[in-house]
Amino acid sequence: MLGIPRDLIFYMHIVTLCVAGCGVLIADKIGFSWFRGKVETLSLKTLARLHNVMGATLALMILSGLALFWPAREYLVAQPSFYIKMTFVILLILNSFAIDALMKVATHTPFKEVSSGKKRFLMISGAVSLCSWIGAGVMAFFLFP
Repeated sequence: MLGIPRDLIFYMHIVTLCVAGCGVLIADKIGFSWFRGKVETLSLKTLARLHNVMGATLALMILSGLALFWPAREYLVAQPSFYIKMTFVILLILNSFAIDALMKVATHTPFKEVSSGKKRFLMISGAVSLCSWIGAGVMAFFLFP
């Protein structure tokens, strides 16, 4: 695709996954420090930068994934694990919008003062994010045994 060797696209996909993995770990570390009350609020600049990096890595993962998909499309569309992986990717995309709205709460409200409804939504969003990143990665291993 576009004259870029398939191996290079695959390595870009893997490197982007590694960057995303580091981003998830950093976001979780920052989020847990707020959740546990070690910090009252979080920096909007830090959260926005991290959210932008994670959005860019997700976009690059999707673009490189599309480039990898196209030559193998006949095989992939016959694999149930492909559809499971795509479900995780869709959840990541949808959850990114929730995270965009939710991260602002942590910039001005200590966790202990957040309403129970919002706390529940924050926990669900975090769980969806973590499970979807892990799920998409794991499902990739089932695509090409």
